[in-house]
Amino acid sequence: MRAFHSFWSAPNRARHGGRLVLTDYELLTMMLSALKWREKNGKIAMVTDTAGAAFLRRAGLERLWDAGVDTRLDGMDPGLDPRLFWAAGKLWALQGERAPCVMLDSDLIVWEGLGGRLGSAVVAAHWEALNPAVYPDPRAAFVLADGYRFPEAWDFTLPAANTAFLYLPEDGFQARYVDAALTFMRALRGDLNPTVSMCFAEQRILPLCATAEGAAMDVLLPEGALDGQSLVTHLWGHKRALEADPARRIEYCLRCTARILSDFPEWADTLAILPETNRYLTKLQ
Repeated sequence: MRAFHSFWSAPNRARHGGRLVLTDYELLTMMLSALKWREKNGKIAMVTDTAGAAFLRRAGLERLWDAGVDTRLDGMDPGLDPRLFWAAGKLWALQGERAPCVMLDSDLIVWEGLGGRLGSAVVAAHWEALNPAVYPDPRAAFVLADGYRFPEAWDFTLPAANTAFLYLPEDGFQARYVDAALTFMRALRGDLNPTVSMCFAEQRILPLCATAEGAAMDVLLPEGALDGQSLVTHLWGHKRALEADPARRIEYCLRCTARILSDFPEWADTLAILPETNRYLTKLQ
């Protein structure tokens, strides 16, 4: 099964004063995400822009993606604010992929072969409850352009679907989901909350579209398995803890480095060259 990572460099540069910055834990998780997918499930590509591709090439990481590095995010809609729509790059990348495919966040590692888990249904990472701090009622939360209307078939009682992992079985639904998300983003007006706006576009519109057109939808992780690490590891919420606790950050990076050395020893030279990862390699040798 083909998968792809994406890296729209504009949000990263906006956060870091025009520079591209990937932390030690981000780089190590991305490496394991790509390498484990290749080992267990198939080929993986990176979809990025010219600045992102140059950064990855300088870091010696370009060969992580055995399906190649694509710079089609150079064509991102310039009207999409990278601070507000920080995850829009993955949706832009998705519209250029052929289904069946897996959209995989670079901070999510799939440890096992998915085999018979993927079939004719759309499969997201897991369901998310409608916490009003993240998922308020969109009919009250958003100011939208004149002429935009939410489709009448959308059922706003449905839970959101986390798209750190997303399997799309066919091109038709894939294109309609992306079109609905981009149309919504372009229609937003006013003083907006980036988390609320992006999470609606990416993670609520998916099940709204699927249910409205009768597309089967499932999740990789049932609710009781969200805290487990046997099938997947998702760094997302843990990033704040790593930033706040240097000791925990070092421990996590050492564990990732040890796993890369154990399972993919041919990457030791890259770990040695990268200034973000060299110190962990030195500690383990």
